[in-house]
Amino acid sequence: MRSFDPMRNFPELDALPETEAKRLIVETQKRITREPVVFIGLIVALLIPAFTILLTTQLTGLLAAAIVGALVGLVAWAYMIAVIKPRMHAAFRAMGYQTQA
Repeated sequence: MRSFDPMRNFPELDALPETEAKRLIVETQKRITREPVVFIGLIVALLIPAFTILLTTQLTGLLAAAIVGALVGLVAWAYMIAVIKPRMHAAFRAMGYQTQA
């Protein structure tokens, strides 16, 4: 199942029907993000830039909220790609799915 969305592009699942692959991706992503280490890591990763911007700049109001929101969104996206996606690849390999050669 090829997709431009990096959290939906898993070559291990290319042999499965699209609906089953999507269901497996969602279930695996929920299971992995609910692991305490991953969940706490995500919360900490999101709090660091938010507090850094709010405490080190003199911005207030809507501008500060917009900057913090954009930065938190960027950090969440990077965390998904750097931490959650490799764990999902490993989970699919552990389930017996392999990439097609």
